[in-house]
Amino acid sequence: MPLALDSLSLSIRPGEKVAICGRTGSGKSSFIALLLKLLEPLATSIDDIQIDNVSLGRLDRNTLRRRIIAIPQDAVFLPDGSTVFMNLDPFQVATLEDAQSVLQSVGLWDFIVQRGGLEAEMAVATFSQGQRQLFSLARAILRRRGRAQSLGMGRCGSEGGILLLDEVSASVDQETEKGMQEIIQQEFTNYTIIAVSHRLQMVMDFDRVVVMDGGRIIEVGNPTQLVNRPKSRFKDLYVSSKH
Repeated sequence: MPLALDSLSLSIRPGEKVAICGRTGSGKSSFIALLLKLLEPLATSIDDIQIDNVSLGRLDRNTLRRRIIAIPQDAVFLPDGSTVFMNLDPFQVATLEDAQSVLQSVGLWDFIVQRGGLEAEMAVATFSQGQRQLFSLARAILRRRGRAQSLGMGRCGSEGGILLLDEVSASVDQETEKGMQEIIQQEFTNYTIIAVSHRLQMVMDFDRVVVMDGGRIIEVGNPTQLVNRPKSRFKDLYVSSKH
């Protein structure tokens, strides 16, 4: 059976913005799943994967997922009957004022108010795909602000951390995607950002892009430099993404 990921060698610096690119089935989402321990490495390589010099195998899965902020491709919601507030803050550690603030940040507050407010039942079917992703982004911002507050930095502090984005803009229009990118830049300053994306125009300001194929890394470099380099695999992907 072929490996989902094979012979990867990559080091990401704190605060760096890295985009993972490649065609369908290249291993992009598997890379994200590995970092979240949704995909287990072979026993012979488990100590080779480290976050802040700590082996991934030594990190408790639930603790890891609480510390890493991830926004998936498809927004996840609690079962029917749960409130908007419960969906926004599943761990129930934020205040209603905090929740309102993040919804205002992503432009969803008026929409939520029209449907009964934070204590109303979450009616997921009334949300468009773009609104679902914005809600997922609001949830991530709430977690970030909560972490900053716990460290005594206030909600506008930038404590640093890891943000994983797995095709978060796959089902939204370009205007919504641009707005999401601007919010992420504002809210997650100093965070290490690892983003899987097929809309390569939106990762041109990243520090590096990692091009994958068949579960392997085949090219790494600055996106602006690669897109101007003859015979670059990233350039090929970039050109094809514009058609």
